[in-house]
Amino acid sequence: MLNIDISETSLMNVSNRIGTRLYNTMDKKSRRPEQIQSNVPSAKVLYIQADGAMTPIAMPGGVEYKENKLGMVFSDNNIVHKTTKSGEERVEIKGKHFVSSIGEGVERFKKMLYALAKEDGLHKASQKVLICDGASWLSKMKDEYFPDAIQILDWYHAVDHLWQTAHALFGENNIDKCKSWVEPQKELLWNGKVDDVITDLIKMGNGTKKNQTTIWQLHGYFVSNRNNMRYDEYRKAGYYIGSGSIESANKYIVANRLKQAGMRWEIKNANAMIWLRSKYFEDEWDEFWESMNIAEYIDQQELLWGNEKLA
Repeated sequence: MLNIDISETSLMNVSNRIGTRLYNTMDKKSRRPEQIQSNVPSAKVLYIQADGAMTPIAMPGGVEYKENKLGMVFSDNNIVHKTTKSGEERVEIKGKHFVSSIGEGVERFKKMLYALAKEDGLHKASQKVLICDGASWLSKMKDEYFPDAIQILDWYHAVDHLWQTAHALFGENNIDKCKSWVEPQKELLWNGKVDDVITDLIKMGNGTKKNQTTIWQLHGYFVSNRNNMRYDEYRKAGYYIGSGSIESANKYIVANRLKQAGMRWEIKNANAMIWLRSKYFEDEWDEFWESMNIAEYIDQQELLWGNEKLA
């Protein structure tokens, strides 16, 4: 419309500047969490989720994959139940918010996730729920920043561990045998009887000399997370028990953009892009864009009018 040709370099630089500003703003807030004020309505349940995704980073010796940690916060006020034309029930999460960190370790990420949760009404919510995959660093984060939260081991991770064990015990191609072992254990877990599953694993481990490592690994995983696997109680209370929303976010925020064929990123550029995409998928892009002064992010020397640089 304006007959302006903007170079790819200029677009890249503007994107990096905006994404970096978003990151720096939250990082600054996380250093002074006592100053954070929440303007959101009180919620019955505040959900906190975190997961990681590997990202290709350009290094002097070639490509090295580093984990980007992505966190998401939303409340029951953000949950919208819909019915499709076919009568299928669907759940959408509106107004979710993200933080992320790549190449910075877990400490900075934990502080930013805590800052985000405070902004989204952490101390106003009647209940806080942390859903995760059972990683030890997430349990430590819960104790440090969300001590009064209910921690739930993601249901799908629990079931996936059952299937992995079944495949190791009976072979991936032995579908019927795997299913006949998984389904009863899965039902026990669904009904909150994790101790029964643990007992069965002890009997298996003591009753065979084969696949000892596989059996005891699953046993250890469930023992470590047994207090976070009361799925019958969680469902009765109406809580989510799966972290599918954060896992899908890793796909549409990180993987779909940063892990295309042949891509490799500088850490600072990857970080900026993830923060920019996070803001876009928070469903508040229009408000964000209207609040921006784009001139702050544009270097006039990078703009092109036709093929000539502006003076």
